[in-house]
Amino acid sequence: MAILEIITVLLLSTALTTYAQDQEISSPQIPVCVPANSAGPNGGYLQRQKGDPGEKGDKGERGFPGYGQKSTSCPLISYHMRRLDQRTDYPRYRYYVPRMTQATACTWVETSDYNNHATLWHYATNSHDNEFFLAFLNPTTIRMAVGGILHDFQVKSLTRFQRLHICGWFSSSRRQIGIFINTKSISTMSYRGEIMLGGGSLLLGQEQDRVNAQRLDASQSLSGTFTNMMIWPRVLSEDEISNIAYKCECPLDYAIALTLDRTELYGEATYSIPNACPTF
Repeated sequence: MAILEIITVLLLSTALTTYAQDQEISSPQIPVCVPANSAGPNGGYLQRQKGDPGEKGDKGERGFPGYGQKSTSCPLISYHMRRLDQRTDYPRYRYYVPRMTQATACTWVETSDYNNHATLWHYATNSHDNEFFLAFLNPTTIRMAVGGILHDFQVKSLTRFQRLHICGWFSSSRRQIGIFINTKSISTMSYRGEIMLGGGSLLLGQEQDRVNAQRLDASQSLSGTFTNMMIWPRVLSEDEISNIAYKCECPLDYAIALTLDRTELYGEATYSIPNACPTF
């Protein structure tokens, strides 16, 4: 009987081990409540489910997953904030934001809200309320901040657009910052070379006067739709930005993508999964 009991225990142990391995392999990479197509077919963020860049110290731009790899289809996700002058509706990125010495942030935006400091994205840290943000001051002025320092760009009237693709970038080594609108470089200027610190809070459609979405100002919110908000830890080329906007091809070495599994919605902010990327 002792031999039979030993054999039975071994067989049960082997069966349980095999079952556990099968469960681990077949377990979903993203929560089952998240629509899979919000990640795109080969979304780079799926490779980073075990941790984000910067959690164990900044490795520099070359340390980001996907560095040097070719582009893939952009993740498809839209966030909607339909109410004007409110301070409760916004998406918030819920993962760690890494330190960056250079970056490019891009998003599609549909809005007619170009007045009175309408905020597209706002990133704050304990060191700077305005660590990295971009806002429409009025139809001909875009304000961007890096490292707490504000910079204003004069542009042609934005009211002619109901939908636009906009990117803001900076490079501390070049000491330059700039804006792309609809794949065209609108303006570049020199700055002191501030960097973007890590560990802060990133919101869409709201300006925060203190980290962790504190002291929001209803007059500085934006009413509209954001699609495919992403940040890369380098300066993208004009060709890369054109491919994002026209071909829905996103470089894989991005640091941040506001996909649904990495974003919290507050207030009456909602989301949708478009069938294709926006077009002009």
